[in-house]
Amino acid sequence: MSQVHKRCVKIDRRRFLGASAALALLPRAARAHHSNVIPALRKGGHIVYFRHAATRWSGIDRIEWPRERQRLLSAEGERQARVIGTAWEDLDIPVGEVWASPFARCADHARISFGRAREDMRLIGLLSDDAGRAERIAFLRDLVTKSPGVGTNRVIVAHRSNIAEVAGIALEEGEGAVLTPDNSGDFASRGTFMPDAWTS
Repeated sequence: MSQVHKRCVKIDRRRFLGASAALALLPRAARAHHSNVIPALRKGGHIVYFRHAATRWSGIDRIEWPRERQRLLSAEGERQARVIGTAWEDLDIPVGEVWASPFARCADHARISFGRAREDMRLIGLLSDDAGRAERIAFLRDLVTKSPGVGTNRVIVAHRSNIAEVAGIALEEGEGAVLTPDNSGDFASRGTFMPDAWTS
């Protein structure tokens, strides 16, 4: 590893630790109740934003790194992703667009749960790269404020930092936030589900 690369990684880690501390202070979203949210999801018109499922380690990685060097789903994370996908099928929740950050842990989660992933660089974590930060925030806000239409739901699998910036909530690994566009350029949060809670 070059000295320049070492220095960049060190700076990134310092920023990551500071930003992570700030994220820890964000309020947690209320956990959703099946009786209220599942019937609404079956009708469609909502967005569900998942933070990627459980990973093997916590730290910084880079999108240009090969897959084997990235932070990947653990065996538990793969199980969580399967549980989510099976539960959505059992609950007859319709799935339309499935967007994902191109980091392996996010794209893998999307494909395990929903069988597909539309990877987009604008969904990489806000802590991953400062370049294009404003564009990435605007892109996610657009995704969560535009209705996917009646009879379908939009799924996004990405990172904690992105949804924290747009919705002001902190998600645990595998946790999904249910958001409903209000047709006025904003959205309402209907609460969150941890992976196994989808089967409750």
